[in-house]
Amino acid sequence: MSSRSDDDPTKRFSTEHYSRVGADLDWSIVLGAASSISFGFILNITINPPSYFQFLDNIILLAALYAVTVATAMFIMPVIHHSTHYRQFDVEKFLLVTKEHVLIGIVCVMLAMYLGLGLALDSKLPIQISYIMASLPFIFIFLRFLSHGQEISFDGT
Repeated sequence: MSSRSDDDPTKRFSTEHYSRVGADLDWSIVLGAASSISFGFILNITINPPSYFQFLDNIILLAALYAVTVATAMFIMPVIHHSTHYRQFDVEKFLLVTKEHVLIGIVCVMLAMYLGLGLALDSKLPIQISYIMASLPFIFIFLRFLSHGQEISFDGT
């Protein structure tokens, strides 16, 4: 193997890098669309709350609305980053920035889902039990993530 710089796989350009960029952009676009739909539903409930909602319920609903708003913005950010940095485009930096934005968005969507599920259960159960039960799916996801942590790679490869 020669020592020329074009033999280094990190230095040369390939279509693999750009297909990874396309996959990340597609992922962000789909997540952005889904969180926008969730935003619409939560906004509708916020504008027309049920008659049995109390002050705390409305505050929780507003927190869920803000979480979905931040998530939607984070899912759109990779597209904005790509369009503003297109001329001096660095694939690895783009993939890292995209990962950061998407992870923030996923955490915000999970928060909004937790709050929404807690509100739904709160209408049928006492508040402590409803929010404990609302946390069960996320505890399951966390445990599943920990048990398969070695198989999941977050380095963009």
